[in-house]
Amino acid sequence: MQPPADETELEERLSRPTPALAVVLGQVTGDLTVLGAGGKMGPSLARMAKRANPERRVIAVSRWSNPAAAAALRHIGIEIVTADLLDPRSLAALPDAENVVFMAGQKFGTAASPASTWAMNAAVPAFVAERFRGARTVVFSTGNVYPLTHPLSGGSREDDEPAPVGEYAASCLARERLFESAAHRHGSPVAIVRLSYAHDLRYG
Repeated sequence: MQPPADETELEERLSRPTPALAVVLGQVTGDLTVLGAGGKMGPSLARMAKRANPERRVIAVSRWSNPAAAAALRHIGIEIVTADLLDPRSLAALPDAENVVFMAGQKFGTAASPASTWAMNAAVPAFVAERFRGARTVVFSTGNVYPLTHPLSGGSREDDEPAPVGEYAASCLARERLFESAAHRHGSPVAIVRLSYAHDLRYG
């Protein structure tokens, strides 16, 4: 396979739905809301969902510090909502959805502002889990919730006990636990995806 010629072609590949994804999304009813859609992976994921099922209402929620990203999604029929998830009024005003992908969070800048990291990675999940209680929810998390491992060990496995190191990792485990708690209390179907590493040609 030839490398993409430009960023437009790269984005086309990143957001190209597989046949299996199209089948799965075709079996799921209701609107899809992507929270934190303005981050590194959010635009590609929202675009992929829309391409997989063009008739589905896809709602992309972010602060949208990059207006160009919002405009590109709006151009293909994705509904853009600007909201601060830490603001209770903004959160309450979001449209209801049967399906939620939670991608909001803070990583960079944790050392300088640990309080804001905990707010985004722990308080916001608690608010969102209540606001969208009952919704089918996929929560993006991180492999940083696992303990450090020896380089020759092969790395952590999914059934390893969490042992986060540092404030960022601890706040991410809090995110998971808060969604788990809401799932038990409200019967919300929640799946947590721990992303260990992401590679994108735009980052060199």
